[in-house]
Amino acid sequence: MKIRASAAIGIALLAALMSLTACSKSAENAMTESGAASAASGASGAMHAGLSLMNQLGGITGVTKLADAFGANISANPILSKVLDAAAITQTKNGLVNEIAKVSGMAAPNPGADMLGALTGKGLDAQGVNELTGALSSAADQVKVGGPQKSALMALLTPITNTLLAKQ
Repeated sequence: MKIRASAAIGIALLAALMSLTACSKSAENAMTESGAASAASGASGAMHAGLSLMNQLGGITGVTKLADAFGANISANPILSKVLDAAAITQTKNGLVNEIAKVSGMAAPNPGADMLGALTGKGLDAQGVNELTGALSSAADQVKVGGPQKSALMALLTPITNTLLAKQ
């Protein structure tokens, strides 16, 4: 059952990322409409679609602003701030940047930072995971992330939160 759920999440993430490519007509996105169609045919297409996510979030500067807002929301949340200290919050923020870079086919700008690693063993239950998801959603709203980009961003968090809940 977990394998099917993971596969479904992966397919949903790929579809969301591909929709970002179809939406982007900027000079930064070199894919053409025929390139977007071929994106469905392999991992190379997924990498280009992911690059579109990084670009549509404002590049590394925009992603860093998003991660900072995410960290501030975690710190301000009474449930999350009880289980995550400042070091864990920093690792979570840096891990978010790395996750976005990874799906974009880029090298991780924060070597060693891993969201799952930062959050594992911290006692996050279903309520904590919901609060974490809310903190990221709110951060996306604060930095004005658009609908398709926000969906793709939230899809990045889903396998991490599912793994955390499975480890309870």
